[in-house]
Amino acid sequence: MPTNISTTATWNERSAAKKKSVLNGVPAKFIHGSLEFRVDDITAVLDIPSKLLTEEELSITVLDATTVVAAIAKKNYSCVQVLDAFTHRAAIAHKLLNCCLEFRYGDARAEAERLDAHYRETGKLVGPLHGLPISVKDQCRIVGTETTCGFVDGIGRVDTEDSVLVDILKRAGAIIFVKTNLSIGCFWGETINNVIGHTSNPFNRSFSCGGSSGGEGALLGMHGSPMGVGSDLGGSIRSPSAYQGLWGLRPSTGRIPYYKMLNSMEGNEIVESVAGPMSHSPESLELFVRTVADSQPWLHDPKCHPLPWREHEFRTVTMGGRKLRIGLMSWDGYVLPQPPIRRAMNEVVEKLTAAGHEIVPWRVDQKKALSLLTRAFTCDGRGDHDRTIARSGEPDLNLFFRSSQRPDTLLENWALAMERNDFRAEVLEQWNATADENGAPIDVYLTPVNPSVCPKHGDYKRVRYLGYTGTANCLDFTACTIPVSFVDPEKDLADAEDGAHDAQGNKIPSPVSDLDRAIRNNYRPEIYGGLPLTVQIVGRRLEEEKVLGIAQTIRQLL
Repeated sequence: MPTNISTTATWNERSAAKKKSVLNGVPAKFIHGSLEFRVDDITAVLDIPSKLLTEEELSITVLDATTVVAAIAKKNYSCVQVLDAFTHRAAIAHKLLNCCLEFRYGDARAEAERLDAHYRETGKLVGPLHGLPISVKDQCRIVGTETTCGFVDGIGRVDTEDSVLVDILKRAGAIIFVKTNLSIGCFWGETINNVIGHTSNPFNRSFSCGGSSGGEGALLGMHGSPMGVGSDLGGSIRSPSAYQGLWGLRPSTGRIPYYKMLNSMEGNEIVESVAGPMSHSPESLELFVRTVADSQPWLHDPKCHPLPWREHEFRTVTMGGRKLRIGLMSWDGYVLPQPPIRRAMNEVVEKLTAAGHEIVPWRVDQKKALSLLTRAFTCDGRGDHDRTIARSGEPDLNLFFRSSQRPDTLLENWALAMERNDFRAEVLEQWNATADENGAPIDVYLTPVNPSVCPKHGDYKRVRYLGYTGTANCLDFTACTIPVSFVDPEKDLADAEDGAHDAQGNKIPSPVSDLDRAIRNNYRPEIYGGLPLTVQIVGRRLEEEKVLGIAQTIRQLL
């Protein structure tokens, strides 16, 4: 339910009211007063829901999105039962992790009842997502809710229309039941703002859940939702997915509608934010993209490409039995991934090789990509951010660059766009040059999501490196995270002195920068044990079907 407070109130008053209102309308039996959020609690909270949910609620909330939809279709559960189970678990997650911004339980319950009545009376499902609860990052406008984008200015302003993606999901039968926390302006890799504050990681609350879609990552990590919608400008879907061990898709621009979602720096087209799904299986991501693409979003979003789901592209990978050609970028020459991430990469490579797939050396100039990305982020001199926080009077969290930077001129912005285009063309030619004797280039490349395992709260500034995620954004390539395993302190020993060898016998290169050294030194096996290890595959632009097909292939191998 929206916050009952005037937009003329002080920022402190609006923030306090928002914090109190998050669980408004949620049944009292779902709210456990003894649970409290502590940002510095070193214990995991993943097992707490099992002590508070009923057996039926547990049996529902362990399902992924595809099996939830199948269970409703088989009449194993009603839409109301599923909604209540996930609402209960999501409320627990919020009490423990501070991950949600608004539950719309009253409206969601009415939608679930209508869906149940329709199925009971007609024997037909409304659509491919019939009864599926979906959580969305608080950029998605929904009638009757507030949309903040992480700014206090949005508190008290109630939406009067749905974003295009929300409308498509509703028409497909989904129930949007909760909006999740995000970083201020969607511009930081840790989820913190002046709206409700920090969000934490369910594996260990003293660790970051990532950002900017960190509320989604934390909620999904607690199985408080079967499917989430995040957005990705420099890794904002993939980092939270990596830190919580989730499958997350960064699609190319124009494949999933973004129209009428709230964003910072709206109109900046040098590097654009994209919306995409986060879930517990690659099959769930496929269900989302297939459903949205087949809804003809280009009829409502002027930037969407007229590309329905291409089954042939998907089945060629999943059913053809053909040998895949996988580019391998274990590190980019600038920042070496920490030992557990290198082990996860090796495990995937070993599985692919054993299955007969070809591994091809690959490296992109991520330093150049990161330079372009950073200049795109800062081209307005932070004017949009500063104007937005000034409207509410909220304090500057000083998370990223200062506003003293001069905004680009129009000609400088045009020049940056051309420089980006040239870089994209260079990488396409580099990709083409990987062709084998049959003319087949690599299908995707495999690389870390981040060089660092999920950092502790407060560590992000010291280990911040967007090269592995942001390159895909700069190139507008499709990318998908792949959970592999967890940090094992006995296997994943810290690197020894420069020039030593790692656990796989590979010579460890010497640090090439202060950041490279800081990220290496930040890893401690005894502290990071048990945290998820996730990698990503990256395909060319608008290759969502191929990337999702290869993701499913790799999951079967793992």
